[in-house]
Amino acid sequence: MKSSRLFQILYLLMEHRSLTAGMLAERLEVSVRTVYRDLDALSAAGIPVYAQKGQGGGVRLMEGFKIERSLLSEEQQEQILTALQSLDSVGAIDSSGLLTQLSGLFGRKAADWLEVDFDSWGAMKKEKEYFELCRRAILNCRLISFEYFNSSGDWCERTAEPMKLCFKGGNWYVSGYCRRRRGFRLFRLSRIWKLTVEEEMFIPREYAEDENGGTGLEMIPMKIAFAREASFQVMDFFAPEDIEMAEDGSMLVNTAFPPGIWIKRFLLSFGALARVIEPEWVRQEMREEAEKIRQSYEI
Repeated sequence: MKSSRLFQILYLLMEHRSLTAGMLAERLEVSVRTVYRDLDALSAAGIPVYAQKGQGGGVRLMEGFKIERSLLSEEQQEQILTALQSLDSVGAIDSSGLLTQLSGLFGRKAADWLEVDFDSWGAMKKEKEYFELCRRAILNCRLISFEYFNSSGDWCERTAEPMKLCFKGGNWYVSGYCRRRRGFRLFRLSRIWKLTVEEEMFIPREYAEDENGGTGLEMIPMKIAFAREASFQVMDFFAPEDIEMAEDGSMLVNTAFPPGIWIKRFLLSFGALARVIEPEWVRQEMREEAEKIRQSYEI
């Protein structure tokens, strides 16, 4: 406990030019007398710490003192601090104390240039809870069981060996080996219900990212034409290298989707601003779906 407190004092003094014994005592939740004993211990260990009396005085480290940190370049140090800020934003760790310590160790403050907010508008409490449960299950190699609402609109019970939490297309997924399907699958957290972390443990399998983004499903190549009015949405959903821009502002997109009824619903959300060029069977399904919509308005 004492050694941890000594490091905390050292980090605080490296981060701040000067701190009074009272400030240190308040930060560490100990008495001023204990702080002075700790300062004596640091001094005895060869740390050049001293107290300056008078106005503007306080406890300081000798100018130029630093812990050896030459193993990491300045760029690497900045990358570590940025990574900690990102992990903190998803709740993976509470990085506040660690950021303070490493900032002192590196002799720099973490630049407050990055804010990552993975919450969707109106994010559900359930999804955040499941994120934390999946994180713990992954780290402890425990099975998870849950009910899942798939893209075909069916409820099914699944048991999986969770491997990763993935953020794809604006949504959180848990990636892992599905024991029912006997293959690696992606499960969207917002479609999971009644998730339970089981007592049973598993040995992590060799995991290789497939060309289908971990869905385990054969992708459907598609060519879609979009009117100019839908261009801002196209830029939101598709990669720049998949988009061909015409002189009139319309766009042609060459992409691939995993199969499912959601494809039709996604394309229909564009209304008349989207038209499938290929494949022909998808064009036919879109015609049939459009006819169903027309008939529903004749009631």
